Amino acid sequence: MILSLVLISLGHGNIALSDDTFVRDTDLKVELVAEGLKSPTSMAFLGPDDILVLEKEGKVQRIIGNDILRYPALDIINKVNSSYERGLLGIALRADEQARDEGKDDNSNMKNIYLYYTENVTNKDDADTDCLLDQCQMIDYIANRLYRYDFKDSKLVNPKLLLSIPLNDNSDYIHVGGVITIGPDNNVYLSTGDGKTCGNYEECRIIIEGGPLDSQTANIKDGVNASGRGGILYFEDDGGKVAHSKGILGEYYPLNLYYAYGIRNSFGIDFDPITGYLWDTENGPAFGDEINLVEPGFDSGWAKIQGVWPITNHSQLANDPPPGIEKGYFLPVKNKLGSYNDVVFDFDGKGKYSEPEFTWNHTVGVTSIKFFDSDKYGSDYKNDLFVGTFNGGFIYHFDLTKDRKELFLKGELLDKVANDDEELTQVVLARGFGGITDLEVSPDGYLYVVSTTEGKIWRLVT
Repeated sequence: MILSLVLISLGHGNIALSDDTFVRDTDLKVELVAEGLKSPTSMAFLGPDDILVLEKEGKVQRIIGNDILRYPALDIINKVNSSYERGLLGIALRADEQARDEGKDDNSNMKNIYLYYTENVTNKDDADTDCLLDQCQMIDYIANRLYRYDFKDSKLVNPKLLLSIPLNDNSDYIHVGGVITIGPDNNVYLSTGDGKTCGNYEECRIIIEGGPLDSQTANIKDGVNASGRGGILYFEDDGGKVAHSKGILGEYYPLNLYYAYGIRNSFGIDFDPITGYLWDTENGPAFGDEINLVEPGFDSGWAKIQGVWPITNHSQLANDPPPGIEKGYFLPVKNKLGSYNDVVFDFDGKGKYSEPEFTWNHTVGVTSIKFFDSDKYGSDYKNDLFVGTFNGGFIYHFDLTKDRKELFLKGELLDKVANDDEELTQVVLARGFGGITDLEVSPDGYLYVVSTTEGKIWRLVT
């Protein structure tokens, strides 16, 4: 991600970048882990003090202790298309059950490392892999792809293509998503963006009327069939083959892979370690960033609803709406639709829209979401929810209600809407990390923070 380009997609929030890093809890301190990384996007832990971190242009660096190893674990710069928000974006590790059974727990050699990236495709037949779309018939080809690798002798080897999402436009494909996680069911979960943003009135009209947003998974009833974009996909990795014959929303491929839909773009998904519920973050255009509880068949509402505001006219999405058209974030909450079900598409009752558990009325560029399943910071933080932002490098801290289906909010946030920066003060844990793209809990029990704009990784320690 590049700062100026990401701000186009995430919106120009009014939270200024901080010159220094600040942690509200004086018992916590910021410690630099690594610097000099080139646009890092996400990371995964091989073990304590042993990190694989992705660089957007196509390298997987390995960090042991505080040192970046001389040679990357993987260099695919020649394969990766890193324009706009494309690039090497997502990584997840799944436990190697055989190695664990054999007592090999040092991860020096393991299987099941998943990478998601936008790939330049030179052969049309390759682009058409698992592709049912007319959009594949292009002169130039790129595809968002999920691979599984083995880790052997400090290198990622033996790539196996699991999933290919063809793109309809090689010039300005924007929303890619890319976060990967392994669920408590051992399935692979992947967030994918809707494919396009718009800045002016005409662009917004085009992308909805026959463009990437003209899709049933974007709540357009008469739109095209699912393509793999704009949702959270899930599947079993059956020896290097995607296995999912009967889906939540339907049986045809790739609709059968959808766990959730109606998502504009997401940079964060994570499972609650207590309940097993999935949560996500979602970016609005210039309003309505969201935190959601994602149950099977969840519909986040896009492109008919964003945040708690209905989008009744595509002009609301433009930076230059015509006279008389207000952008969504100017609308008070009381102006919500009487029934959201009147505007969304539910796949014959199999999908279900639900409002966000939290939303910002102006974008903060919400990114990573992480449940802190550690007691390193004491009982006040254990199993609570941390959320990062790109704009201002904020880390928000949320408690959950007793049933853990909602955030425990107080005062002016009881309506689940942050109307201004002052209302957010009560949930700010830290700020000033630049553009945060990933939050992870290390085996050492501390929270690690990736900043793509700073090229650094920090951790919060006691």
